[in-house]
Amino acid sequence: MSINLFKLKQKLISEGRRFVVANIAIETLSPLKEAALVPQTGSKIILTDDDQVFGTTGNDEIDEEITNRLREFVHEKGDSSILISQSLSEIQKKSYFKDAQSLKVLIERVEPTQKLVIVGAGEIGLAIANLAAGLDFNIIIVDERADLANQQRFPMADLIICESDLLKALSLIPFDESCYIVIAFQANDDRAIRYCLNKTWTYCGMLGSKNRIRAVWKKLRSEGASEERLDAVHAPIGFDIGAQSPQEIAIAVLAEVVAVKNKGMPLDKNPS
Repeated sequence: MSINLFKLKQKLISEGRRFVVANIAIETLSPLKEAALVPQTGSKIILTDDDQVFGTTGNDEIDEEITNRLREFVHEKGDSSILISQSLSEIQKKSYFKDAQSLKVLIERVEPTQKLVIVGAGEIGLAIANLAAGLDFNIIIVDERADLANQQRFPMADLIICESDLLKALSLIPFDESCYIVIAFQANDDRAIRYCLNKTWTYCGMLGSKNRIRAVWKKLRSEGASEERLDAVHAPIGFDIGAQSPQEIAIAVLAEVVAVKNKGMPLDKNPS
C-alpha cells in the first residue's frame, strides 16, 4: 500500500518527532539508458529518528545509499538542509546514468517543536505556563493533583499529565533533546529532580532556595548522582532579578530557558 508522504510529514510534526527528508531530482539532457533503474524526479525518502524508512526513489541501490546518508544527518546539529549530490558521485557513474544526467538530493531535517515541561501545577507553574503561552513551545503540565492539573486551569497546555502518583506521571513525559524541564513542585519534594536527573533533555531547572538545593544535591550525591549531571541542572532556576511574585518568578525562569534555547548558554549556578 502506498504511503502519502505529505500526510506522514504532518503526522510526524504533530507528534513532535525529529526526521529527515531526501528530495530527489534528476537533471536529464539526453535519453536514459535504462529508464526503469533511474530514480524518479520528485520522489522522497523519509527517515525518522528511530530509523523508520518511508518512500523510495524507485531504485533499491540508490535508496540504500541515500538512506545511509540520512542516518548520518538525522542527529546532526547545525543547518537544517544540505545538498548531497556531490557525495553521491559514485552513483553517478552507474550504467543507468548518462554523462549528461545529474542526480541531486536535497536533505532537509525537521526538528521537533521544543517542549516546555512544567512539573508542578501550583501558582508558580501556572504563571510560567501563562507567560510561555506566547512563546514557541509545546506546553506540558505534570502533576499528581487533579484539582490543579486540569484543562480548565491550564487551557494553554498542549498536554496535561496527571496521575495519582507523581512518579507515574513523570514516567509519561516524552523525554528527548527537545525537552526543557522546569521543576516547580513542592519545595520539600525531591522526587521530580531525582527522576529527571538522568533523562534526556536540553534544559532542566529546579525551583528552590540555595540552602534547599544544596541539601538535595548532597542527598543525590550520596545516592550516586554524578557531578556532571548535577552540574547540568540549573538550580536555583531562573535569572536573579529579585523576583518575589509568581509572575516575576515566571519571567526570571523563562528568560533563562529562552537564553539557553537561543544561545545554548552554559550557566554554572549549582551550590557547592
